[in-house]
Amino acid sequence: MIKIRILTEEDMKQAIELKIMCWTEELAGKAENTLSVSTELESWMQWMSTAEENNDIRLLIGAFEDDQMLGVAFGSFAETDDISEKGIELNGLWVYPDQRNRGVSLKLMVYMLDFYLKMGMEKMVIYNHHYSPSNGFYHKFGAVLNTQIPQMNGRLLIDVFLTDILSMKANMEHSLIKYSVD
Repeated sequence: MIKIRILTEEDMKQAIELKIMCWTEELAGKAENTLSVSTELESWMQWMSTAEENNDIRLLIGAFEDDQMLGVAFGSFAETDDISEKGIELNGLWVYPDQRNRGVSLKLMVYMLDFYLKMGMEKMVIYNHHYSPSNGFYHKFGAVLNTQIPQMNGRLLIDVFLTDILSMKANMEHSLIKYSVD
């Protein structure tokens, strides 16, 4: 049975290794993956620990089955430049390739969206590499491309999606029905 829970500090190294593994796929050959586990781990651990001083509520969750990590999702309040009020940002969603097509991403997202809905949040922003296979996932569940941002001297294009949290959650819950996940 798949369980969603808050990540512990002990989980973070594996979560960052998963992020870096998925990063290569997301870059789609448009740029080299230069991320290092130690640098990313230090950065995300600092990010985790500075939520309160930044008036943020950050959620770092994992999907586990028999204590095996299947995927992770990171979320936080959105910057006001992205969503002026009642907004969140999906900071990351990564699932091991051999665990895909089991509803893991859906379970992680529904948990996160429900968490922030209970706080009165209404909108979500998602930054994603333009050539990443996951763009179709966000489109499918209601996210709309708002803008694109070129990075790395135009070699890498970032899509910025906006979506209504309640609608996305309903779409995802409906899709979860077809999976035999608990």
